[in-house]
Amino acid sequence: MTSQSCQKGPERAYMNHKGPCHTALWGSSSSLHGSSLRPPKSCGGQSQPVQFSTAGSSCIAERQTGLLMLLWLLLWYMPMAGGLEVKTAEMPQMVFLHDNVTIVCEIPGLPHLDVTTVGIIWSLKNEWHEAEVPIYEFYGNHRKAFRPGASVSLLGLEWGDASLHLPRIELSEAGEYQCKLVVTPDQAEGTTRLDVVAYPVMALFVKAASERNGEGQRIICKLDGFYPEAFDIKWERGTLKDPHFRVITDGIVTGPTVKNDDGTFSVTSSLALKPALEDRGIIYHCVVSHKSLLVPKKLNLTLPEKGSGQLASSLETRASIIL
Repeated sequence: MTSQSCQKGPERAYMNHKGPCHTALWGSSSSLHGSSLRPPKSCGGQSQPVQFSTAGSSCIAERQTGLLMLLWLLLWYMPMAGGLEVKTAEMPQMVFLHDNVTIVCEIPGLPHLDVTTVGIIWSLKNEWHEAEVPIYEFYGNHRKAFRPGASVSLLGLEWGDASLHLPRIELSEAGEYQCKLVVTPDQAEGTTRLDVVAYPVMALFVKAASERNGEGQRIICKLDGFYPEAFDIKWERGTLKDPHFRVITDGIVTGPTVKNDDGTFSVTSSLALKPALEDRGIIYHCVVSHKSLLVPKKLNLTLPEKGSGQLASSLETRASIIL
């Protein structure tokens, strides 16, 4: 790898007085720490101004190439250390399937930045990929989105916001996102866990008795399109006069879960109904717990006290759902 040695550091410039500009080779003992990507004030000697000549143009072009190479090396190969600090989400971020998401990576306390001295690499590591997968990178005039639609706002970057924007997130994009950031000569990195969830579409209805199979009436509680797979279903019964509902443990058949083509899951739980008149006027609850729900959600079904025995059902939400 090569770098220009005609760049001016924080205190003094490193110059070759024998020519307009020279290229230095990095050896195993070389270090990039403390380098600056600020444009040098002169090139070709401390006492000589830059001349508009072929040599001067060559030096400028070579210097720009060296700056980009330095940013690239800092991002990919140098250990993350120095005075720079990045701020990421302390807790895992949760996003719903097919929603847009912004994964936070910010530099707190810095004034307006020159984006030409900034480099960013976003990558993802999860159970679907053995190694880190590049998502987005930016340094110098180079900007590339490996994941379609991935972006970092350059306007936001000028004020220290290197957050990654991803549209229409998929299940396979859950995992640990790493933000590697360089503001020369300092480097830092941060990680954020992203969880992708899908809340279940729920339905509660009565399945008629089947004389052929010898099955009686059952109440069906069906969940469809949820992710991750873990869930919990409980059944309760009570009356309009008694607000204390009791958990039901008998006559319940649940599962197994079925994996859908899109990676989400579906499951059905059923409760056997007794034909006795004592069931009339009873309220049944199917109580669903899932990671996508802030609190358990209840589906409510009431057996009418009189009439033909048809069932009236309604949906009862006891708490709001995170959208």
